[in-house]
Amino acid sequence: MALEDDINFLDRVPTLHLLGREALRLLAISVETMKLSRGDILFEEGQPADGGYVVVNGELVLQSANDRKPTKGVRTIKATDRKGETPLKARRGTLSGETAMITDTARPSTAIATESTIIFRIPRVVFMRILEGEPQAAVALRRLVATRVGRVLNDLDVVRPLFEEAGEDYR
Repeated sequence: MALEDDINFLDRVPTLHLLGREALRLLAISVETMKLSRGDILFEEGQPADGGYVVVNGELVLQSANDRKPTKGVRTIKATDRKGETPLKARRGTLSGETAMITDTARPSTAIATESTIIFRIPRVVFMRILEGEPQAAVALRRLVATRVGRVLNDLDVVRPLFEEAGEDYR
């Protein structure tokens, strides 16, 4: 892709769209393009996460250990190993590892390419430099995070009575 195509592509990713065109230009120049073949593991659950990934073409399946059937003596991961559930899939335009772009965290799942896949890798250090140089982008991202935290807190308020009714005090 040409630089303008990369900027336009990144601008269609909801979280990245908040950054604005100039920040997206810097991001497009700084991303690392990675190519995966079918079956390649991008990252494994529990690994330290140092940035995010955007799927440009192809598909990744995201699985946690709870989603996989145990295989005695062999650590095999397959997209079809979910217990009757549809695997979580990351397709074109999906941002994975959003939290890892701003803070230290571990990968909550394993990402496996289900076909030939191209991704952009966004290292945390690059993303943080862009936010430092583009204050309006940092403010927009802070607002997004605050909104999401507010939703989670509201959701917890909804389910807390269910736990209290069960006789458990989770406060």
